Amino acid sequence: MKLLPHVQVPSRYTGKEINAYHKAQTGETVRVALCYPDLYEVGMSSLGVRILYGLLNETEGVVCERVFCPADDMEKLLLVSNLPLFTLESKQAVKNFDILGFSLSSELNYTNLLNVLHLSRIPVFSSDRNSDDPIVIAGGNCVFNFMPLVPFVDCFVVGEGEEVILEITEIVAEMKGRQRQDILSALAGIEGLYVPLFPGDVVKKRFVKKLDSAFFPIRWLIPLTEVVHDRVQIEIMRGCGQGCFFCQAGSCWRPVRTRSVENLLETAVKTYKNTGYEEFSLLSFSSGDHPKIEAIVEGLLKEFSDRKVMVSFPSLRIDTFSFELATRIREIKKTGLTFAPETSEKLRFAIGKRIKDSELVQLAIKAHNGGWKQIKMYFILGLPGEKDQDILEIASLINEISGYINVKAAFNTFVPKPHTAFEGKRFISEEEYLHKKYLLVENVKRDGHIKLTFHPYNMSCVETLLGRGDERLACVIHRVWEKGGKMENWNEHFNFSLWEESLREEGVDISDYLGEMEQDLVPWKKIKIL
Repeated sequence: MKLLPHVQVPSRYTGKEINAYHKAQTGETVRVALCYPDLYEVGMSSLGVRILYGLLNETEGVVCERVFCPADDMEKLLLVSNLPLFTLESKQAVKNFDILGFSLSSELNYTNLLNVLHLSRIPVFSSDRNSDDPIVIAGGNCVFNFMPLVPFVDCFVVGEGEEVILEITEIVAEMKGRQRQDILSALAGIEGLYVPLFPGDVVKKRFVKKLDSAFFPIRWLIPLTEVVHDRVQIEIMRGCGQGCFFCQAGSCWRPVRTRSVENLLETAVKTYKNTGYEEFSLLSFSSGDHPKIEAIVEGLLKEFSDRKVMVSFPSLRIDTFSFELATRIREIKKTGLTFAPETSEKLRFAIGKRIKDSELVQLAIKAHNGGWKQIKMYFILGLPGEKDQDILEIASLINEISGYINVKAAFNTFVPKPHTAFEGKRFISEEEYLHKKYLLVENVKRDGHIKLTFHPYNMSCVETLLGRGDERLACVIHRVWEKGGKMENWNEHFNFSLWEESLREEGVDISDYLGEMEQDLVPWKKIKIL
């Protein structure tokens, strides 16, 4: 392409990766443009995108191509050259596809969704689209409250996309050439889909019943540039049975389903042959909860240790963690340990996470004696019921553990998520947040063994606003985007003043969404997750 020599990272746009699909097309082919609305290196780290991409392309009569948000340099070139946004594989305009599907995992990508539509020359508001425009579909974590996006999206998938996507393409194939309204009416009849033009009373989540029979992309795409998670992610378990009161993942992605040891090992071998990747990440909300985790690790070590293939866990619950198991893994990969205590011991028990501080300390001692160098710990500030004493106890725990091993402690602000036990709780004020942060910084030891990081408060504020929002917020999102808001998951691009201005100009009071909410009145009550 003539544009590529003029951008900083051309490999984001080539579409020539090993294992990419380049399928022949006819007039009968259903063409799907699949978009993760962020940069290539973020979107290519999404297992969900890889699953849908592989599943659709393995289906006869369907072609799926990828599109991501262009970086600023490419966006400017597209606008100056008067070119529409294109897919990676065929370089065809996104506007010419039958379906444009968005995978939404962060509310801070909502302005990116609008920007992709605009750059693709697809009307931003669904009411302005005609039969020449793609059907715009959205799925992912954020769709468990889709109300703020209703004016922009034609159809929402609630639940696990691979369970429903082929039903969607079948209807689109059958109705090619029909009026847009007729196609949307037909899609509204699929369980798990919400079509704003034909709203029903409730929409029920769709989910895969057995993980062993679910599609896995063993034809694993190998990026030509560095991505966030540059390794094979093998999903060993889906859902979480722990029931922590604050956790949307635990409530929305139930029931718990596990992949068998035999299926997992066979998948790993096939994927390795197709890629040569030297790291497998065992993906789940808490890999240590898999009832056969020891057998999985032993099987992988037996199969791959001679080839120096690394095995890693992205997350572990402390109460299901086997230090001996981690030591075996470390025979191949030397890495740090990552855990999420969340808060003080007393409050931890109150929110459904039964882990004692003494267990954490003993783990740190074992880790030190075993030659480990670092523990990363995640905490949440502003949980319901939190008091100053809880903050002081967090600081004390960090100080004690740092006496044995280096500690990286990361702090997020509590965001009350839909469909959780805490969905109606309030989001703390900035004054409260600054006070809690001050207590931590003042009481944690200042030495080279501890590093504290804090997720920006205002980013969590907007996540709460959009996560709990209703259709009134659509005009606010649109105004923020018109003012230049985009790439807001990146600190350097996030601008809270755009949200303040837009809320004020649209006459929307942010406190309506940050305060206590009556559970009978929440915007997401028509979405059923069980």
